Amino acid sequence: MALVWCKESQSFKRVAGNVALVGLVGGLSTIFLICLVSFSNYVDSKSGPQTEPLLLYLDSFSVSNLRVSRLSFSAQWEAQLTFQNRNDGLKVILNRFKIFVYRKEREALACAVVDDMEIEPKRHETVRVGFDTRKSCGFEKPGNQNELVKELKEDVKSGLLGFSMRMKISAFYRMRLLGLGTTVVLTPYCPELNVVFAAAKGAGKMVGGRNCSIPLPKL
Repeated sequence: MALVWCKESQSFKRVAGNVALVGLVGGLSTIFLICLVSFSNYVDSKSGPQTEPLLLYLDSFSVSNLRVSRLSFSAQWEAQLTFQNRNDGLKVILNRFKIFVYRKEREALACAVVDDMEIEPKRHETVRVGFDTRKSCGFEKPGNQNELVKELKEDVKSGLLGFSMRMKISAFYRMRLLGLGTTVVLTPYCPELNVVFAAAKGAGKMVGGRNCSIPLPKL
């Protein structure tokens, strides 16, 4: 009788030990999961898309050597842009990207390629770019060339040319202390770039600078 009781007692202890072990593992897993979610939320709050660390200012925008013939056009565009990181705890890393010049938001007229850029916390970087009307950065010339040429001729006569610039940038917001961060896709937009044009010289420039819009990345 005592032998049976001992066996049952040992079996109960083994079952109780297994239950306790499972409970301990489950509890630790729950705590780990809660900590992981909390840490992830912390990283996102400090470096996520909603932090909006980056500002973009268009310092200058100009066109030169504009030539509009009966069926075609050519020109050289230049722009100077300043990217400002207003966050004191993030480094903003911009991967190599393209900037496109548009006319009336329809088709790209020219493009420029900007190399990788790192902007330290509370710092800014200024870049000057020249736009190319060839296919060196992978875009096709406007399909409705005749209509575009007609519009440009009218603009040249009026002395005021309207353009816009668009970008699509893969960026990384890296936390200064932990080195962790968030990858986002930014789509800066500089609308209504009115260039005062001197037809006799074939050149013009935007008067003053302006802020460009950087919409929040889509989640």
